[in-house]
Amino acid sequence: MNTPEEGLYEFWPDEETHQQQQQEQPNKPNGTASGWDEPDMGILRLRRRAAPPLPLEVFGDAWGQWIEEAAAAAACPPDYVALPLLSSASTLIGHARWAQATPGWTEPPHLWTCAVGDSGDGKSPGSDCLHRDVLPVLESRMVGDFPERLREWQASTEADKAAKKHWVERVRQAQEDGKIIPPPPRPTVSDVAPERPRLRQHDVTIEQIAVILATAAPKGVVVVRDELAGWLDGMNSYNPSGRAFWIEGYGGRRYTVERRKHGKEPIEIPRFAVAVSGGTQPDRLAKLIDGTDDGLLSRIQWGWPNPVPFRLGQETPRIGWAIDALDRLRELDLQPGDPPSPVLVPLVAEGPKFIEEFGRDMQVRRESAGGLLRSAFGKARGTALRLSLVLEWLWWIARDGMDLPPSSISQLALTAAMTLTADYFMPMAERVYGDAAATEIERAAATLARWIVREQPKEVHVRELQRDVRLSGLRTAEQIKKAADSLVEADWLRAPVKGTAFGQRGRIVYLINPKLSGA
Repeated sequence: MNTPEEGLYEFWPDEETHQQQQQEQPNKPNGTASGWDEPDMGILRLRRRAAPPLPLEVFGDAWGQWIEEAAAAAACPPDYVALPLLSSASTLIGHARWAQATPGWTEPPHLWTCAVGDSGDGKSPGSDCLHRDVLPVLESRMVGDFPERLREWQASTEADKAAKKHWVERVRQAQEDGKIIPPPPRPTVSDVAPERPRLRQHDVTIEQIAVILATAAPKGVVVVRDELAGWLDGMNSYNPSGRAFWIEGYGGRRYTVERRKHGKEPIEIPRFAVAVSGGTQPDRLAKLIDGTDDGLLSRIQWGWPNPVPFRLGQETPRIGWAIDALDRLRELDLQPGDPPSPVLVPLVAEGPKFIEEFGRDMQVRRESAGGLLRSAFGKARGTALRLSLVLEWLWWIARDGMDLPPSSISQLALTAAMTLTADYFMPMAERVYGDAAATEIERAAATLARWIVREQPKEVHVRELQRDVRLSGLRTAEQIKKAADSLVEADWLRAPVKGTAFGQRGRIVYLINPKLSGA
């Protein structure tokens, strides 16, 4: 009995017979462009939307130039620098300032961003200038009097332990003497060490991040993950409500975390908001986005640029300038109170009218969208308001240090934020969500098409492709044949002619459209 793989070849002609049959077909001469339709080149990119260009002008002259310099030094698209900058700046502003569109609509600045690209496209190098070179310096400046407070806590803990030991001894002695007296007050032993001030966080559990936000990072933190899938996959690992917890971490509302250890008081987070900065590869998008739409992914602002030619950078970005500028955001404080509260920064007088029009436009675009993209359009107006605050403050810190901080969000900043949202982040969402919806056959066909463009073969031999080339997702004859058949429909290939070959087992051979030569 033939194996499943062998059975695919049993009724196909050998190569010589196949070539003869191809030549005998009317109006489709072999090896020439006549008789072939134009190949659908959209198959190469899974018919995903083209990448929109990053509008660098919205960052202002100073930051726009810095992004370009850092991207050139990292040999990556500027998008891979700009996205971490937005998340980092939003964290440094944190709860010190909130954007206010109307008395009833306020937004924290915290932004979630994700850079998408293949391995080697420069996602990590692009973020290094901030995550490796800038943020650690700023975090070290946040330490302040932490070492002294830690020493005081350690000393008081030892004193508490001694007091507790003395109390236990007194109670035991009273019981032995048969005295019936009210026991002395039990001393309070502090078991919560002060937390080192934080700006970044990597691996987090619900209780851990709650303690950090409640004690060490009142303005919030940025969750930094080189592969964002690890953060998303781990949300429910230790707590089935983990994903819901992180969704709450976008809105800035009060949140209470019940401690798992018996006897410990709940953790109260006055304003629960974190920023997120991460990356992922296109092949992981389908699994990343698979499942029901609970609103978490629609909070992410995606950046998936086209790769740039690799060139060695000749200059390093101005790290010192970026540190000094962003340090001004670190120094922003919350308003005193119990608990401290953010300073609300309103839109200028005409601002509410413009963002209302923007919100209606996003509603119209949402009606023709579906799935996650529909949810992304629903979040667009809030995204634009957050971005307007972040951009206004980025412009401020790039100017002379004597300028007073903004007391409102200008019309220029709001327009820039709406442009960035509508013309960049929403098209990027279409690109990401459309790609994630592609089927396995479509992905395999795109892989085969890229191989054809790269290698420029004259024909596709199924067995040779399986045995000698071994492309990702095209390991079996069945997978290769399905991908090739998909390319037949896209006018890339011509299907073999079925027939008998005098009992011989031939190779399945697909002719390639001559119009692809040099594609």
